[in-house]
Amino acid sequence: MSHSSASFEDTRPIDLICMGRVAVDFYAEQVYSNLKDAQSYRKYLGGCAGNTAVGTARLGLKSAMFSCVGTDEMGLFLRSTLESEGVDTTLLRSTPEHLTALVVLGVNPPDQFPLIFYRENCADMQIQPEDVIPEMFRKAKALLITGTGLSTSSMRLATMQAVKTAKELGCAVIMDIDYRPVLWGLTEVGDGETRYVSSAAVTSEIKPFLSDMDLIVGTEEEIMIAGGEKTIEKSLSAIGSQVSATVVLKRGEEGCLVYSDDSSSPLSARSFKIKVLNVLGAGDSFMSGFLLGWLRNESLEKCALFGNACGALVVSRHGCSASSPSFAEVEYFISNFDNVPNLENDFKLNMLHSRTEFGMLQNRKLLLLAFDQRNIFEESCRKMNLPQETIFEFKELLYKVFNSASQRLKENNLAILIDPKYGKKILSESSNLNYTLGVPVENEGVDTIKWLCEGSLYQHLLERPSKWFVKVLFRFHTGMNLDEKKSQMKQLSKLSSVCSELNRKLMVELVMTGDFSKNNSVTFKEEELTEVIDEVYKEGIYPYWWKINAFESEEKWLKLNTILDLNDSEVGVIFHQNYSQMGKMPAWLLAQLSNSQNFGLAMGKSIFWKSWERYTKGKTEDAEVISEVSDRLQMLLNFWSDI
Repeated sequence: MSHSSASFEDTRPIDLICMGRVAVDFYAEQVYSNLKDAQSYRKYLGGCAGNTAVGTARLGLKSAMFSCVGTDEMGLFLRSTLESEGVDTTLLRSTPEHLTALVVLGVNPPDQFPLIFYRENCADMQIQPEDVIPEMFRKAKALLITGTGLSTSSMRLATMQAVKTAKELGCAVIMDIDYRPVLWGLTEVGDGETRYVSSAAVTSEIKPFLSDMDLIVGTEEEIMIAGGEKTIEKSLSAIGSQVSATVVLKRGEEGCLVYSDDSSSPLSARSFKIKVLNVLGAGDSFMSGFLLGWLRNESLEKCALFGNACGALVVSRHGCSASSPSFAEVEYFISNFDNVPNLENDFKLNMLHSRTEFGMLQNRKLLLLAFDQRNIFEESCRKMNLPQETIFEFKELLYKVFNSASQRLKENNLAILIDPKYGKKILSESSNLNYTLGVPVENEGVDTIKWLCEGSLYQHLLERPSKWFVKVLFRFHTGMNLDEKKSQMKQLSKLSSVCSELNRKLMVELVMTGDFSKNNSVTFKEEELTEVIDEVYKEGIYPYWWKINAFESEEKWLKLNTILDLNDSEVGVIFHQNYSQMGKMPAWLLAQLSNSQNFGLAMGKSIFWKSWERYTKGKTEDAEVISEVSDRLQMLLNFWSDI
């Protein structure tokens, strides 16, 4: 049964304006630990309204954030995160007088989730009535307000103005009761975990807003504080006597009950009982899922189903907004919940979520310049009896060329691969880059995968900036002996798991080689590459990109494409091409590169090796190297812009 208590224009470009809390969450990484014993934290966007803005955006709705952030680095993080998730920030004001709110949270399942709010006069409580921009509300289907936004007199005035404007301009209005007793001054300031304290004063501030609502959502405790009665039944009755809104009662693992004037009894949908890691943020994800259906005029049962599924997915994950699913995840979860044991650890579901976090469909078409080589440079220096400092110097010249080109292009989708040994200085200067940067993780001179780091791989990647993608050279062939195959696949699986846990993009550069023990290369049929890729997927390894040599025929591409579609249709493929063969690239590949966001082009030493050889022989100066490589790079950029 479709909801009928609210009406809005389906043609409005903004689905939802989320008004209220948006903060930085610091989640303890040590699960099953008290906060006092936590040693490290993971940073996420949080706050009820912020989580819902991100959650609805990931599900495919167009959401807008209506709040304030500080001009501090944490405020910049929140704004950047919202924008990268596709959330409209027109109504997100920056205030230099107030710090961005922070929350410290612990994860000690199944039932201990301590949190401390650092919100003294914080930025997101500084929304003013004049911040309500009618033009934005005319574009929106609905406004979401939260109970915490009613906890101070100034925020009540701002919320009142927002609700008034929304009603006048035809927006539906939704309330997430979002009751946190500590934010109303009802508990000790460090007690953010307590969910319910009876308070007639709080009820008296919430009740006047209820009659303007089209949808009200809350837990049992939140419904009781809104209704002002001592039992959930009496509180629901009190609310029902005052409003005609649809009321949704969230019930944790039991799902929800939906009370509507169109039905004499509450409606529900199937729930999903799943192993709980973290309940914090599950309610905001439930709201996102419910609103996906509600704002698209689905039945209330379908709204409840989406809400239950989203809430279940988030309780199995670390963090709030970062754990929010895409619609593809929700569909897969609902369809497979009864058929796959331990679905929360399912490879396919985890892959879908990693794509959600990365924003996989955005800007995936890359032009990649690879100068991460180490061995060939070192061998060249040995032959010429030159110090290794020569490699540092030359790579810095290459970087100058690349960086200059990238600065001239606004939307360039450029990327570089640079090694951490000879590119150390380059990497140290790359914090404010406008291109994608990748760094290898393997020891290039060893056939079986061995890491560049001597200690923990997890710690090594954790200490790298999160924006750097991880590249690994994967030498593999289906004809290898069993021990070699197991060793290689075990290492790649380990790397994939670490990248997934740390939310790092992984590029697998696939190299087909022969017998490792004899250290020789063998020519294999290119179609065997598809067998290797299929084996990798069967191990539950899902790279963000494959990097492979360009094919000469469309037939070979079609075989590869079949394997990719079967295993991971969203994966990116970067074709490596020799600079001298650039103009001979097959028409089918040019068409693929021009029409798809899934593919890219990579070039390596063929664009700079002639300059390197002249440089090591003393036949060219720095300026000439820059000029020569710049000319070649510009030709490549011209070629790239034409496809």
